[in-house]
Amino acid sequence: MELLLFLGLRRGVGFDLASANILAMGIATGVNFLMNRNWSFRSSTRVSRSFVLYISLILFNMVFTTWLIALLVSWGVSDFWAKFMMMAAATLWNFALYRKVIFT
Repeated sequence: MELLLFLGLRRGVGFDLASANILAMGIATGVNFLMNRNWSFRSSTRVSRSFVLYISLILFNMVFTTWLIALLVSWGVSDFWAKFMMMAAATLWNFALYRKVIFT
């Protein structure tokens, strides 16, 4: 979902790299939080605690991956592959933090 939003905003609508990434991540965040909390991890912790931790991680991801995507694109990597690589890396560290910290 996030990658399709990113590509649609970037290539279809013509958004700049940072705006497309931030908007795609923002839209995907709400859907992902609810699905992770209720379906993937079946969390029973307070929603407010999980939400604050989740949003903190997402904000870190947004800044860090936007910077790395821009760096990779400046090195000649296509925007698709730069975004794809950052999503793969973030998925790995996110899963570990979701499981051990955010939804426990």
